[in-house]
Amino acid sequence: MMKARQYMTMAGMAALLLTSCVKDDLYDTPHPDKGAVVIATDWTEALAESTVPGTYLLCMDGGEAVQADEKELCYPDLLMPGKHTLLVYNEPEGMTVEGNTATVQMQDGMLIPLPGYLFSAEKELDVVPDDTLRITVPMKRRLCPIVLNLSLKGENTESIALITATLSGMAASVDLRNGVTGGDNATVALDVRQAEARTRTYREGQLEMRCRVTGTDPKERQILTVKVTMADGYVQTIVSDLTEYLKDLNADMEPIELEGTVEAPQDGHFSGTIEKWETVSGGDIDAN
Repeated sequence: MMKARQYMTMAGMAALLLTSCVKDDLYDTPHPDKGAVVIATDWTEALAESTVPGTYLLCMDGGEAVQADEKELCYPDLLMPGKHTLLVYNEPEGMTVEGNTATVQMQDGMLIPLPGYLFSAEKELDVVPDDTLRITVPMKRRLCPIVLNLSLKGENTESIALITATLSGMAASVDLRNGVTGGDNATVALDVRQAEARTRTYREGQLEMRCRVTGTDPKERQILTVKVTMADGYVQTIVSDLTEYLKDLNADMEPIELEGTVEAPQDGHFSGTIEKWETVSGGDIDAN
């Protein structure tokens, strides 16, 4: 477990940077008995530039976390020769970091649908004295976006007053060091939007249901539950098992987009299950 974090601004590091990363004419470095480290972060896994965090944290050997706001910087402390472990991560809105674990925050007993994007990576360093080690840390995206496009077909879609949706069998937390999800079983409340430019009303029955998750709980099935509330207060439920479609989520964290259709029978009630979803390909998921 990491110690309590204490943030340092990059401005406050200026003097340390000069002493650790600037060569002294009399020596190979101004620190003959210790080593300096220059860190570059690679955010290639970000789905969009807008999701790259403006600040992130560096934690060396489980010590105090140092706040950084540049993609390349010199670590403020000189290090003793030998092996060291660097953990790099951000603290996005909607997630809580304790020790090495990041957890999606909850509201009304369910995971919030769209926390900010979490990135982390751990790297082993081999520091040598009287030298500057230069490393690149490939940051790993720890949240996977899911988009479910659902079409409600029927003559009474104009009577829909409210639609809510949940997805159960999800993981709530992730280990910042290796991306392993926690063993907790949680349900996420989906963000239900009107499709496309969001100018349609429910009467067209085109919905986007979104969430970002750390992963699935492999011990559970992933069940989508959509509740459609009609203008007269009648609540209709649509259930769909998405386990097969989400089976590779934990392994590759690739964005997932599915589309399905449910038709109201003659009684006008949207109910039952969606037996088959189609995978949407050929387009990028809106990361925001």
